[in-house]
Amino acid sequence: MNILCENIRALRKAQGLTQKELAEKLEISDKTVSRWESGVQLPEASLIPQLAAVFGVTIDELYGVEKPVSEEPAPRIDDRKAILDFQIWMIAGALISLLGSLLYRYFGSVGYLTPSLIDVDYYNTAKGATADIFAFVGIIAIFVGLFAVIIAKVRFAGAFKPHMPDAVYALNVRLTGAAILVYAVIFMKTAPEILSFGFIVPRQVYGCIFVAALTGVLLWYRRRLKKRGITPSKPLAITALTVGGLGIAATIIALIWRDSLTFAVAPGDEVTSFASGSSATAGAFIAGIMLSVADWLMIAMPVLLYIDLLVKLRKSR
Repeated sequence: MNILCENIRALRKAQGLTQKELAEKLEISDKTVSRWESGVQLPEASLIPQLAAVFGVTIDELYGVEKPVSEEPAPRIDDRKAILDFQIWMIAGALISLLGSLLYRYFGSVGYLTPSLIDVDYYNTAKGATADIFAFVGIIAIFVGLFAVIIAKVRFAGAFKPHMPDAVYALNVRLTGAAILVYAVIFMKTAPEILSFGFIVPRQVYGCIFVAALTGVLLWYRRRLKKRGITPSKPLAITALTVGGLGIAATIIALIWRDSLTFAVAPGDEVTSFASGSSATAGAFIAGIMLSVADWLMIAMPVLLYIDLLVKLRKSR
């Protein structure tokens, strides 16, 4: 690549400017800046003095005659410490939440059967005391881990203001995306009913809302990466959102179907004229399968977006 193109890219990043912001200063399109940095096109001669003025360098420095321009400075000791702390707390927070969700699933979840590894008699006996304690500890662990992840994110962002180098930002995206997938599984499959807080809305609805919010975070990162010159796959994003939409639709249909079957079965196991006993049971079974499939469709939505981000980050090295 031409040294001028490399220096434009390095100087822009050193000053914390996006391609769009640089283009606005020069009154050109951001696509033109992108073509410069990729080496497809060279700046017009009339723009060279203006470019040098924007970056605060001489024209000779812009062309690399006087001194080379380093694209990104080497991380300082404090920066390396911030990166290490971020990695530790993001991984620890996600693991704490995951372990807490497993405790809640085995001892407090109303949506799952008695775990096979626990003696049934003991489980029923302990349900009123020991099991409730474990379930409560599990819920606390889920939110403690979540808060640890959020605090780690806030501290990490503050440590690299006003501009986060590309390599550090890539690490940020990787760890944040991995945490998003962990919490998507926790609140969609492992312990989703804790989101309802006792309200009558089915737990699957809260799971869908939470996973959709997490997917929104990944979409936001996609936009930020695009400003850094990394363009994720649009077709894959459309596929992911379509899969998520199918999951939401399947959830709504299954819940309506299940509720109608429940209404059809009268107290005392006397079946009304709406459905026979066998058809109601079969219908409820099918509705349960649909809900399970819908859960995994919702989880697949952030998974696809995360895979796309990983691939693009790897190619941009």
